[in-house]
Amino acid sequence: MAIGTAALHKAIMSIWSTSGLDAAFQALWPSGTETSQFYTLHDQEASPGHPWPYAVFDQMSVDVTNRMSDDGDGDRREIRETTFAINIYAREIAGDSRSAKAIAATLAEEVMKYFGGHPTESPSSLTLDSGNHLITQFLNEYGDRIGDEEYRWMIIYSIRTDVPVAN
Repeated sequence: MAIGTAALHKAIMSIWSTSGLDAAFQALWPSGTETSQFYTLHDQEASPGHPWPYAVFDQMSVDVTNRMSDDGDGDRREIRETTFAINIYAREIAGDSRSAKAIAATLAEEVMKYFGGHPTESPSSLTLDSGNHLITQFLNEYGDRIGDEEYRWMIIYSIRTDVPVAN
């Protein structure tokens, strides 16, 4: 069982793995890449030599906004606001007429379908081992050039959770 922030990371990874996002990224990897050797979503950074495109999620902050206790059984809970970002890294692909920016933007649109921010798709609800997901709020998205042929698209969210804490 994962608790607190670990439960949130586990829930994010679960949505990623069940959404088909792995296939969207892997379809752009060089032919012959052994897909079972690499992840498409990484926590904080990708390993050296990882095929492009890939995504990295970063937890930016956790703020406790409320604390409460049940007067009957001593149950204590916190409402937490966790800000996190999914960064999509893309390079130009030989034989693909799209720029690195266009590839990153297309993949960002796919990610927003599942996590929030897409104009026509409702995001998936996160399932926590311990506690409850209250809401995921899309905050912002933008891209920036990080190299001659490389681009990063960042999508920022705030996730509100209700989690148990020790007495």
